[in-house]
Amino acid sequence: MTEIIVAKNAGFCPGVKRAVEMLEKELSEGRDVYCLGELIHNKTFNDDLKRRGVKFITSSEIDSVPENGVIFIRTHGEQKDVYEKLARGVRSYIDATCPYVSRIHKIVSEESSDKSVCIIMGDENHPEVLGIKSFVKGECRVFAEADKALAFIAQAKNDGKNVFSVSQTTFNTSVWKLFANNFKTLYTNDKISDTICSVTEIRQKEALELSSMADMVAVVGSRGSSNTEKLYKIATEHCNNTIFIENAKDLIPFPGDIKKYGKIAIIAGASTPGVIIQEVNTTMTETANQELSFAELLDQSFKTLNTGERVTGTILAVTPAEIKVDLGTKHTGILPYDEISADGDVDMSTFHVGDPIDAVCIKFSDTEGTVMLSKRRLDEAKNAGKVAEAYETGEILHGVVKDAVKGGVIVNVGGVRVFVPAGQCGRMGAELESLKNEKVPVKVIDYNAARKRVVGSIRSAKKAERKQILDDFYSTLEIGKKIKGTVRSVTSYGAFVNIGPTDGMIHVSEMFWGRPRNPAELFKPGDAVEVFVKEADREKERISLGYKTEESNPWKIFNDTYKVDDIVNVTIVSIMPFGAFAEIVPGVDGLIHCSQIGRKFVPNPASVLKVGDRMDVKITAIDDDKTRVSLSIKALLEPEEASDEDIAKANAAADDRNAADDRNAADDRNVADDRNAADNEAEDTQV
Repeated sequence: MTEIIVAKNAGFCPGVKRAVEMLEKELSEGRDVYCLGELIHNKTFNDDLKRRGVKFITSSEIDSVPENGVIFIRTHGEQKDVYEKLARGVRSYIDATCPYVSRIHKIVSEESSDKSVCIIMGDENHPEVLGIKSFVKGECRVFAEADKALAFIAQAKNDGKNVFSVSQTTFNTSVWKLFANNFKTLYTNDKISDTICSVTEIRQKEALELSSMADMVAVVGSRGSSNTEKLYKIATEHCNNTIFIENAKDLIPFPGDIKKYGKIAIIAGASTPGVIIQEVNTTMTETANQELSFAELLDQSFKTLNTGERVTGTILAVTPAEIKVDLGTKHTGILPYDEISADGDVDMSTFHVGDPIDAVCIKFSDTEGTVMLSKRRLDEAKNAGKVAEAYETGEILHGVVKDAVKGGVIVNVGGVRVFVPAGQCGRMGAELESLKNEKVPVKVIDYNAARKRVVGSIRSAKKAERKQILDDFYSTLEIGKKIKGTVRSVTSYGAFVNIGPTDGMIHVSEMFWGRPRNPAELFKPGDAVEVFVKEADREKERISLGYKTEESNPWKIFNDTYKVDDIVNVTIVSIMPFGAFAEIVPGVDGLIHCSQIGRKFVPNPASVLKVGDRMDVKITAIDDDKTRVSLSIKALLEPEEASDEDIAKANAAADDRNAADDRNAADDRNVADDRNAADNEAEDTQV
C-alpha cells in the first residue's frame, strides 16, 4: 500500500496569495491589467492569465500602456526608478510587492551610504535581487556562495569599509546560516539582517524532513522558480528517487515507480497553484491504488529483498524483545530491540499493531523465512545527513555522552558517533568520566564522510549557545525596563544582580537617596530585588541597573507626610559647630540651629546634645528647591517662670518708667502754657 504525503506548506506563500487575490480583484472589475513580468514562476498559471487577458510587459514598456490600463507590480518588486516613475502618476498602478521584499528595500536604503558595502546573498539575475540592488546608495555585491562572500568581505574590511548584509527572501537557508554564523563571529560591529522569508525557511526544513523519510519525492513547480529549484536540490540530497514535475501530465513516465514505493512525498514551491498540487496528488493516488494484474501480484509474492534495501512494512506484533513486520513478501521482518532506535532508548508502547514502519534489511534467513531489519541504521543514515549539514552551517546539535575514551569522549548524536577531544570538552582527565550519560550540545568542527569520522566541540557549542542566548536577551532590554533578579554578591561600590543569563550591577549611587551608605546595609546575597535597566552595552557585556525610584525618594515621602508647624520625633545623627542634624525620615535630615536648641543661644551644641538622642521638634521651614528642613526645639519649650528678685527688678523698672512718664508729661504741660502766654501777648500788641 503506497502512502502519499503532501507537504503542509506546499503551494502559494502568503505574499503570492495576496498578489493573486489583488490581481483577481482587478480582473473581476473588468480592468485591463499589464503585469511587470510574469506574476509567478509557473508557466501553467501564467498561460491561464494570458488567456484571461493579462498582458506581461517590461518596465521599458510602461509608457506604451493605454491610459485606461492598470500596471501591476508583482511580488518580486521592481527597481527604485520604476516605483518613482509610477508614483509621479505616469499610469494607474497596483503595488503587490511582497512585504518581506519591501522590508529589504527599506533596510538597504537606511543602512547604505557612499562609504559602505552592501552584500546580498542570492541570485544576482533574479528580479527580486535586481530590485534590492537599485535601493543601495553605495557599493553592492551579490553572492550565491558563502565562502566567496566572506572572502570579499575580508578584503573590504582590510580596506577600512563598513559592511552590512541581507539576503534574497527565497535564498537557501543552509548556505545563509553558514554565511551568517561566520559573519556574526568575525564582524561583531557590522550589521547583518536575516531577510529570508520565514515561509521559505519552513518549506526548506519540511522538504529536508520529508525527503529523508520518503522512498520517492515529487517536487512540483516550474524550473524557473528559484524557491522550487532549492526544494528540489534539498530533496535530491536526501532521496535518490526525486523527480521534478510541473503538473500531473509529467507523471506519465512514472506509473511503475508510483506503485513500487511505499512512501511518496509531494513538495511544491511558493509559486505552485494549489489546483496543480491537488491534480498531482489525485493522479498519484489513483495510480498507486490501481488493482495489480495477476502477473504483478504473482511477481510481488516472489519479490526478492536485498541486504541494505530500504523497506516499508506493517507491524504484525510487538513484544519487549522485538517487533514483527509484514513486508508483503515471503519473508517476515524481525526488528530486534537493539535495532529500533539510534539513541538506544526505546519505549515499546509507542509501537502498535497495524502501524506502518520504515527499516532497512540487514540479514536474511531463507530457512526460517525471516529477514532481520534495522530502523536504527535507517535513522543513523538520516542523522548523518543532518550532521554533515551542521558542519556546513555551524548549527549546534545535541547528543548524549556514551563513553569516555583515551583523549576525549564519544557523543551519540542520533546514532552518529561524534568524537570530542578532551581539550574541547571543558573538562580534563578523570573529570571526563563525569560527563557520561550527560546530554550536551556539540558543534561539528571536522567531518570526513569517507572515513566516517566526525569531530565535535562541546566547549565551542556552549560558547555559541551562550552567545545566542545573550544576543536574544540583550535584544529584549529597554532603558527603564523593570526586571526581577537575585543579588549574587555585594561590594563596597555596589551589588551584582543575576537577571537571567547574565549579571547586572547596581552602583552604590543608585541605591540610596541622600548621603551614601554601605551597600551591605541594604542588600545581602540571595535577596530577591526588582531593578530597572539604566544602560546596556552588548559589546562590553555590561548592564547598569537602577534600584532607587521616585516613589522611594525620601524627599517625596517627607513632603507627602509632613508640613511646616508639624511636630515630629527625630534622631540626632550628627553635631556641627553651628547646630545639630536630625533624621526625620530615612534619607531626609533637618537642621536644629544653635539658636533653636534652647531658650537661649547655645554656642556649643555638643554640650547639650549627643548623636543618638531622640526628641520631638517642630518643623519651622521647608525649602523644596534646596531640599532643606529647619527644625526647632525652642519652639516647643514653655516660657521660663520669673524669680522674686526678677519680679522686684521688673517692678522697680516699671516704677522708674512711670516716674519718667510723669516728668515728661509735666514738662509738656509747662511748654504748652508758655506757648499760650506768648500767643496772647502777641495778640495784645497787635491791638
